[in-house]
Amino acid sequence: MFGPWTPLVALVVTLLALFWVKRLITRSLQDLSIGLVNDPDVALIIYFVIVLPGVVVHELSHWVMAKLLGVRVTWPKFGPVRKGRTRRVSLGSVRVGNVDWVRASLIGVAPLLGGSAVILVIGSRVLGVGELAEALAGQGFQGFLDGLAQMVRVPDFWLWLYLIFSVSNAMLPSESDMATVRPVLIFLGIAAAVIVLVTGIPAIPPTVVERVNEIASYLATAFGLTLGVDLVFMAVIGIMLLIT
Repeated sequence: MFGPWTPLVALVVTLLALFWVKRLITRSLQDLSIGLVNDPDVALIIYFVIVLPGVVVHELSHWVMAKLLGVRVTWPKFGPVRKGRTRRVSLGSVRVGNVDWVRASLIGVAPLLGGSAVILVIGSRVLGVGELAEALAGQGFQGFLDGLAQMVRVPDFWLWLYLIFSVSNAMLPSESDMATVRPVLIFLGIAAAVIVLVTGIPAIPPTVVERVNEIASYLATAFGLTLGVDLVFMAVIGIMLLIT
C-alpha cells in the first residue's frame, strides 16, 4: 500500500506545512500583541518573550555550526529589533566572518537541524512520539487516541508542548539564511537531476533506506505533532483576535 519512501515523503509534506503555518502564526501573534496593548513596541517585546526559547535554539545553532566549521562568529545577540517601517523584525543575530558558499549554506540551515534535533529529543525521549507512531500503525486511530491520552499524562506536558511550539516556529531559516541556502539547493537539485538522467536512479542499499526511513518517520511524527500543537495555538489566537 505504501512505497519504501513514504516516511520521507511524509517528512517533506509536514515540513512544508510548517513553513506555511509558521508564517500564519507569526503574523497572528504580532497582530494579537498589538491588539492587546495597542503599542507596536510593547507588542514586539511580548512576541519576543513568547518565542524566546526557539530564538535561543535558532541563534545557538548558527553559532555552534560556525564553530564546528572553523568560521569566525560572534556570540549571539538576543532582543527584538524592528527593521525599518516594515513588519519584519529580527529577534536575534550572529555575525559570521567571510566564508565560502558551502559553509555559509550549512550555517544558514543550522537552525532547522538544531530545532529538529530538539523536537526529536523531546518527542522521543519525553513525550514518547515513537510509541505513538507505533500505536497508529499497529492499532489504527483508536490506538493513536489511547497514545495521546497517555502522552497528556506526562509530567509537565504543557511545558514541553510550549517548547515544541516555540522551537518549531523559530527553527525555520530566516530570509537572510535562505539567501545563502537557496543557490545551493538549486545547484544540488540540478546536479541530482543530471546524475539521474545520465546514470539512472542509483541503487540504494536496503540498510540505508531503512535507516533513513526510521529517522524520517520519527521526524515526520514529531513535526506532525508540532502541526497539531500549532493548530491548537492558532485556534486560541484566532479566538483572542476576535474578542480583542
